[in-house]
Amino acid sequence: MAHGGTLFLDEMLNMPFSSQTKVLRAVQERVVCRIGATRPIQIDVRILTASNQDFKAAIAKGRFREDLFYRLNEFAISIPPLRQRGEDIVYLASRFLDQTNKELNKMVRGFSESAIHALTAHPWPGNVRQLRSTIRRAVLLTDDQITEHELDITQGENASSPRLTRHLEEIPTDRFSLKEIVAQCTDVAEREAIVEALLRNLGNKAKAARTLKIDYKTMQTKVKKYGLNLEKKAL
Repeated sequence: MAHGGTLFLDEMLNMPFSSQTKVLRAVQERVVCRIGATRPIQIDVRILTASNQDFKAAIAKGRFREDLFYRLNEFAISIPPLRQRGEDIVYLASRFLDQTNKELNKMVRGFSESAIHALTAHPWPGNVRQLRSTIRRAVLLTDDQITEHELDITQGENASSPRLTRHLEEIPTDRFSLKEIVAQCTDVAEREAIVEALLRNLGNKAKAARTLKIDYKTMQTKVKKYGLNLEKKAL
């Protein structure tokens, strides 16, 4: 299907060793044989591969074929982590905001100054995927402008900790009983599950309810309880 074009193989280091052998043969001989076919097919394909891991380290551990690496490594591009590309953060965040507005049928308008500061100061251990997920969540949680509150990102050592763990650390245990602490954490976990289900289903509450195996009325009640804004504002 990629004949005359480009074949992109993402997360190449996750490819099984047996499949690497087949790819090597195809790259070397420029032919493939369809399953069940008796004749090889000549191919002309540009091959691009990508991975967020180190190829040479994988080769040293026996996880990746060295001969395949040298076949593919004619021209390499190393992309620095997002934390080293601070000038890209706001641009990417704006693109993700536009995309999510279209997906969720919303009109969230830009970022507050505090939100921009939080975005550029965050180390983003999950790189662009984490940034995209953060923006999508923020759009779901507001129908006006994204502030630092909707981003819900923290700095320092706990930046990548689970939200439930962070919430638990912030509860003054000397003032709450175990029952009250559990109730608070249950609300946090429930809200997170609902947010994720809504994002996965592009804001469709009926589909999100089916995903979580709850009825639609319960989903509506929970959305209202946690202040999840899903309605599109008129201009």
